Amino acid sequence: LIGGLTSVISIPVALLFGMCAGYFGGFIDDLVFFVMSTLASMPGILLLIALIMVLGQGTVSVCVALGVTSWVGFARLARGETLKLRELDYVAAARALGVGHARILTRHVLPNLMHLVLITFVLMFSGLVLAEATLAWLGIGVNGSWGQMIAQAKDELSRDPVVLWNVCSAGAAIFGLLLAVNRVGDALRDVLDPRTLGERS
Repeated sequence: LIGGLTSVISIPVALLFGMCAGYFGGFIDDLVFFVMSTLASMPGILLLIALIMVLGQGTVSVCVALGVTSWVGFARLARGETLKLRELDYVAAARALGVGHARILTRHVLPNLMHLVLITFVLMFSGLVLAEATLAWLGIGVNGSWGQMIAQAKDELSRDPVVLWNVCSAGAAIFGLLLAVNRVGDALRDVLDPRTLGERS
């Protein structure tokens, strides 16, 4: 839930800002780049804590806070790809024929970014799960999450005899999920990345 819902929040925001900055350039590019640089310069964990304290502690609040702080990296990637796409012949031809900017972005630019969206969704998932586990360790994550289980298990490690099953089971679950997601992400990158397609051919 955390990885999926937060990705659904952050990826459209990153696409919107990245595509607009890369396509229009000028003042819009400067404004978007200023916002991205400002967010990137802030300590991520402190910004997350501040947002969760403002929004309230809950699943949706954690997802929104993670979404607000995790879109910058993909926005930069989308901006760079859009800068290249806007110079291609078919985009220039569409502009010469009087096609509107919104139609060019949705019909010509966005479809050429979809392989990046799929790869980013899978790879962002891992980082978001780990970020939520960190927040849960600090006591402001989602109730019932694996991170909260690990945080609660630290007291059991000081028992005599030591109780390991709680921390080991939650840790193994996180490890197994992230390993599977990363393997899927690597496979998608190999299939969809044009550079790897050229190497294989």
